[in-house]
Amino acid sequence: MGQSWQRGPVILSWGSIAQELTGGRAGSNLVLHEFSHKLDMLNGRANGFPPLHPEMNLQRWTTVLSQAFARLQDQVFHHEAACIDDYATTHPAEFFAVISEYFFMYPNVLQHYCAEVYEQLIGCYRQDPLRRQS
Repeated sequence: MGQSWQRGPVILSWGSIAQELTGGRAGSNLVLHEFSHKLDMLNGRANGFPPLHPEMNLQRWTTVLSQAFARLQDQVFHHEAACIDDYATTHPAEFFAVISEYFFMYPNVLQHYCAEVYEQLIGCYRQDPLRRQS
């Protein structure tokens, strides 16, 4: 359990964090999730659109993430197996937070699910977790 307030703190449940450390659900990381929301809120409300670095293409980010979000929503709606936690379908802000969790915790899953999203997050976070694993 956690909360990120736009003009306030990040609140984390130590019990939830401890549970994740002993085998929580795949891809889940409360700390990454809530701090992703804080990054998202740097330019206003949490909407899945954090401030991008100047060299990033705004239109490309929007297109890639919007298409991936819609595709995941469609998979969940049709009860198809999805590689990403279906909580990501509830709102673009949650999609950004969940894919950020996967980016750092299970980059191979995210890269397999949607290589274009993975590439956008490489630019956003300025690192490549898959490169570190190999």
